[in-house]
Amino acid sequence: MAQLNPVMRRRSSVWKRYGFGYFLLSPVILYVVVFQFYPLFDTVRLSLYDYSLLSGRGISFNGLENYKQLLLADAQFWPIFVNSLLWVLGSTILQFAVAVPVALVLNQKLKGRGLWRGLVMVPWVAPVVIIGIVWKWIYDGQYGLLNYYLKELQLIGENIVWLGDEFWVWPALLLTSTWKGFPYITLMILSGLQGISSDMKEAAQIDGATAWQRFIHVTLPLLKPIMYVTGLVSIIASWTKFEMIWALTGGGPGYATSILPTYLYTNSFVYFDLGKGAAIGTLSMVLILIIAFLYSRLLGRNID
Repeated sequence: MAQLNPVMRRRSSVWKRYGFGYFLLSPVILYVVVFQFYPLFDTVRLSLYDYSLLSGRGISFNGLENYKQLLLADAQFWPIFVNSLLWVLGSTILQFAVAVPVALVLNQKLKGRGLWRGLVMVPWVAPVVIIGIVWKWIYDGQYGLLNYYLKELQLIGENIVWLGDEFWVWPALLLTSTWKGFPYITLMILSGLQGISSDMKEAAQIDGATAWQRFIHVTLPLLKPIMYVTGLVSIIASWTKFEMIWALTGGGPGYATSILPTYLYTNSFVYFDLGKGAAIGTLSMVLILIIAFLYSRLLGRNID
């Protein structure tokens, strides 16, 4: 019994030192376990069952059959996976393409700079459903503003059904996603620009570097860490968010704009095939983990 006393004393010392901190963290830990880990594990468990509410068969264990059906027999799965890559990578790249110059402009000494910085955040904080309704009206094939102004500029001769045409629907979706998401990346890059010492830029300017050379060789390398993290967050967030696509197209026409989250929703809550929906969710999780790993390996090597 005496041998346990030192161990018990150490535990008592640790509890006295960190006990209150553990107590404060306990609600967060409880929330993560109940609302994050349990649904995750239950989704994986449910994916191993044949569970369709419309079949009348009840629930029965079928092992990996849902995965085999999706990967080998489902004609829609792999095209939808390609759509998911197009949605995530296209949205992220275009958002960066807009956010970087906007952040550079907002970092300058502009008149009313605080107002412009506030206005640029409006798309990001606006509800996705409201944005979807507004942009659906803009893209309307008969009365939409986009068709109206393009015809006024004589860029098109007749109306285009933007959200019903298999060619134009993806540019329309990516444009909306870019408008919605670029303020977040702008904010992150702007915070990085605020942390760059002006002395380095002035030294490069004294050495004869042009504005472009200062951006490429001074500003951009110093922004790499924050751009790396922001890109990873944007990829994961875009992968799991489907509200914009659902509000604009519902995944159509057909499955032309469906991504894995919309396919999961359709199978689980439209066709009520919960086993297949759980398998789609599990595969989606595995695929985004692989993408995040590849992103980290390819782009995270030179990040300090």
